[in-house]
Amino acid sequence: MIKYVHFARIAFFDHIRNRVRLVTRFMVFTVLAWVMIAMWKMIYLSGHGAAGVTLTDMSWYNGIVQMMFFLSPRLFVVIDEDVRSGNIGYFLGRPMPYLWMRFAEGMGALGVHILIFYGLGIPFLYFYIGEWPSLGAVVLCPALFALAVGSVLHLLMQICCGLSTFWTDDAIFIYHAYQKFILLLGGVYIPVSLYPEAFFPDLLQLLPFAALAGLPSQLVLDPSSSSIAFVLLLQCVWGGLIVFGLLRLYAVCLKKVELNGG
Repeated sequence: MIKYVHFARIAFFDHIRNRVRLVTRFMVFTVLAWVMIAMWKMIYLSGHGAAGVTLTDMSWYNGIVQMMFFLSPRLFVVIDEDVRSGNIGYFLGRPMPYLWMRFAEGMGALGVHILIFYGLGIPFLYFYIGEWPSLGAVVLCPALFALAVGSVLHLLMQICCGLSTFWTDDAIFIYHAYQKFILLLGGVYIPVSLYPEAFFPDLLQLLPFAALAGLPSQLVLDPSSSSIAFVLLLQCVWGGLIVFGLLRLYAVCLKKVELNGG
């Protein structure tokens, strides 16, 4: 376990020293949050706002949900480069499993991003929106905690996308396809509970895409204990399934390397 902590620590300080990368990442987040909140302001001003949800709460929802894509580092790019360059063969010879080495590095970078986006992003949203959510600032705590858990799941999914390079030779394409599912089915633009009945919102809430982004952010609208328990339980279930699938996928990748003389 100590060796993983060391890799996470190295990645943490590497990311925190790269101020240009952090500033650029945060600026892109502020622009996206500003655009989404401004869009919803126009919708509410036109009289077509979501029934039962205030503009303030919807603004906070959209501001928080955008963070998920910025909290997790682009880990799939690193794995894609390892596979393409053949460096993964070198890493496989080490006593530390390659899979969890990269995951530890991702967790270190995730820690930096949480400090930056929670420490600066929340004040930015407050000053831009002008007030806290209707139920008070305390509702942000469960939402941000669940969003951090969702970001860990996002890291695991990125590793799956990265390992797909063994077959597709293009992890970026696989990641973009996966990202589109989150955008469409994960409640990034509007809470999943407000989707039309034709999209079966009750079913969509059980999919992993909503567990990553939409449902954690939706706790701003409904922070009841039952809602919090449902989101965390769903994340735990999908976390276990993703880890199981990832281990199976990694075992297949190892056989593929061995068969090709790696």
